[in-house]
Amino acid sequence: MSVTLGKDFGYAIAVVGASFLVSAYGAVKVMKARKKYGIKYPTLYSNGTKKSDELYNCSQRAHQNTLENLPIVNMMMLSSATVFPKTAAIFGAIWVVGRFLYIRGYNAGTGPEGRMLGGMVSHLGDMPLLVTTFVAAWTMIKA
Repeated sequence: MSVTLGKDFGYAIAVVGASFLVSAYGAVKVMKARKKYGIKYPTLYSNGTKKSDELYNCSQRAHQNTLENLPIVNMMMLSSATVFPKTAAIFGAIWVVGRFLYIRGYNAGTGPEGRMLGGMVSHLGDMPLLVTTFVAAWTMIKA
């Protein structure tokens, strides 16, 4: 079986670009938190016990968690998009929206509880991508 990427594959590529933008949003949040709370480079996480230390760590964790998930989600989306381009792009876009909510919520000053809505929305995107990745693989293998 040969794979020909149709024009609809472009939707998935656009979502890859959007995932970069949500990652950049997280980076800006961390940079602002560094400045606001006086956390100097190269400190990744604050070891302090003040509320400001926790708030900075929440900002950093939201961004780092997004970076940890971004490569595999994009790979699953692009893999799925070889067979299901629009479906994969929709689930990828849901993940991106979820990540925005995750970062925003984690930075809201409520601590880790603020990330819950974004985490749930993200999983409405990444879990179906896991399934469609295997279905796409099976479809290609059986063709």
